[in-house]
Amino acid sequence: MASIEISNVEHDGKSFAAYRKVVLLMSNPDVLYLNSAFMPPSNLLAQWLAVAEETRALVGRYINAEPSTLSFTRGTTEALGYFIRSIKFSPGDNVVILDTEHPNHVLGWLSLRPPGLEVRKVPTTAEVDRTGQLTAANAATFAPYVDERTKAIGLSSIMSHSGQWNDVKDICDTYRPQGIHILADLTQQVGFTHVDVQALDILHKGLKCPTGFGVLYVNQQVLEGLSPEHHMTTFASLAERRADFTVDVADRILLQNNARRFNHWNQNLSAVAAAKALLTFYLDIMVKPKRVESYLFSLGNALRDEYKQLRIRIIGPQSRKEHAPYLYILDINGEGWVNLMKENGVQISPYRLGIRVSFGFYNNLDDVKILAKILRQGLQSELRTQAASGTASPKL
Repeated sequence: MASIEISNVEHDGKSFAAYRKVVLLMSNPDVLYLNSAFMPPSNLLAQWLAVAEETRALVGRYINAEPSTLSFTRGTTEALGYFIRSIKFSPGDNVVILDTEHPNHVLGWLSLRPPGLEVRKVPTTAEVDRTGQLTAANAATFAPYVDERTKAIGLSSIMSHSGQWNDVKDICDTYRPQGIHILADLTQQVGFTHVDVQALDILHKGLKCPTGFGVLYVNQQVLEGLSPEHHMTTFASLAERRADFTVDVADRILLQNNARRFNHWNQNLSAVAAAKALLTFYLDIMVKPKRVESYLFSLGNALRDEYKQLRIRIIGPQSRKEHAPYLYILDINGEGWVNLMKENGVQISPYRLGIRVSFGFYNNLDDVKILAKILRQGLQSELRTQAASGTASPKL
């Protein structure tokens, strides 16, 4: 495996040009990868070693959490499901989510409707369709739907379809004192921004590293209030285990008094090793998550400048506080635009609101300019079609 040495230099474009070299895909002149929100590309950092505890400590260092509060899972969906299935509720209690929440998050709550849990959705899509304006969610967004029987609020910190950066801290500060749990999916935030669970005062969250690997953080204060009856119990969940790996029907099931009660006995060690390599690179070579966040914001600023000139609107909140630093939805739709991207080797994701462009640390200003050039060609093609036909141009 290639050995790559990268100097710890000041935060500027030159240093990120060096980081770009660990992502081999970016050396292919025929590919412009702008789809990190879908899946980050492969890199040269993964070492296939059994380093679970070292990785757990690195994750804790990144998000400011004790390692004992972290459980490795097979993905964010499983991490969310563990909490959802551990919540104590009575028939008629409710949870509140946004109507645009990720389907895996929504389905976890909906699966508890038969025992009597009410799932309330905050409607947002109709207003977006009416006004064309997208705003980030905060405590006030949920207020009309929360009452004395609300058990939890579930949301993504950054929405994958829009880039809106919801105010998780405001939501926690408002509703946690009321005894309401906050289940936050930080999949689209981890690896792109600074994260501090102590500052957020958050209860639970899922983290995505490589595909097939997730981390569940559970605040120790609420662990005792969760039901042990609904989550999947494994041999690794037990506080007392027989040395011969057997379980007798008369044995007492005593779960570990920390987040490791949610662990699998057989972990995805290759993914754990990859996560260790990525976190080491992220924390010790690129130095600080805030530095990466700032660099991605600078690419986003360049993107906004280019598209002002092209008169292409970027959908979503305009302030840094309410918009993810790396994820942008361009207000262009249609199969023609998607085909134009494919023809030019640009990898993006089409969404209901438009085309999603998402950056990683390996992208640079040249990538922004190349994309702008391709879009300019598309716009000129529309204009030529309109001029020749004398009618409104078709969507590319």
